[in-house]
Order: sequence, then C-alpha cells, then structure tokens
Amino acid sequence: MGFFPLFADLSGEPVLVVGGGAVARRRVLRLLEAGARVTVISPEAQPEIVRLAGSGEILWLRRSYLEGDEASFRLVFALTNDPGVNDRIASRSGAPLANVATRTALRRLTVPAVREAESVVVAVACRPPDPERSRRLADRCLLAIAEEKTGA
Repeated sequence: MGFFPLFADLSGEPVLVVGGGAVARRRVLRLLEAGARVTVISPEAQPEIVRLAGSGEILWLRRSYLEGDEASFRLVFALTNDPGVNDRIASRSGAPLANVATRTALRRLTVPAVREAESVVVAVACRPPDPERSRRLADRCLLAIAEEKTGA
C-alpha cells in the first residue's frame, strides 16, 4: 500500500479521538496545536486529557465508542487498546479518514513523527508503520538541521 504524504490545515475542523491512553494524549496535544476541535471518546483517560476536558479545550465523552460516533467528524483516530474496536472504526463504510493504532490492513492513514526546528518541519513515516523508527529518524533530521545552522 502506498501513502500520499499530506500536511493538513485542521484549524477549526472537528476531529474525533477514540481512546484515552498515552498515544491518544500525544495525538490530542498535537491536534490542539494544529487548531482542531477535538472530541475524545473513552471511558477512562490520561490525566492530561481529563485536564483539557475540564478546562473546555476539548470535549470528552466518558463512555465507550458506539457505531456511528464518527459520522460528524472529518478525521478520526482509533487509538484504543482493542484491535477489534479500531478495525470496526476503520472499516465503516463512508467513514472519514481514520488513523488506526493497531497494525491492520484497514489502516488508511498513518501519522508521521513530526519535529520542528528553525523554519523547518520534518515529518517521517516508515512502511510498514513503525512509530519508533520514525521518531528516531526524525530526531536525526533535527540534528542535521542544527549542524547545518552551525556550519558543522
């Protein structure tokens, strides 16, 4: 499967995150930086997600995912620890683009490791998706940018 690299302007766009764990927390923070209107659906959530919901920065629906929850969203992140739930979200007919945390053939969208330095944004994604390798390579790119600046 090929991937089309894409940077999206999510300012004001409704984005759904299903799951409340560490990966969801990282994704929510990045989505907020991008200006997205974030809704989280999860019976439990990391303290940072709870704090963001308490301050009104995100909407947290404290329950499990229900079929069709994704209908009014432009982008969905299925980040639960249940591969069956993630696959159900990804396979919904007519559903928006979905990023799935589990390794599955249903994954249609992958999120790269993103690093920013100076006026450069670096995004690295590996095939098949390998988040740890992507993060390592993105960090190496930052070092190269720093070296370029210093002339090393």
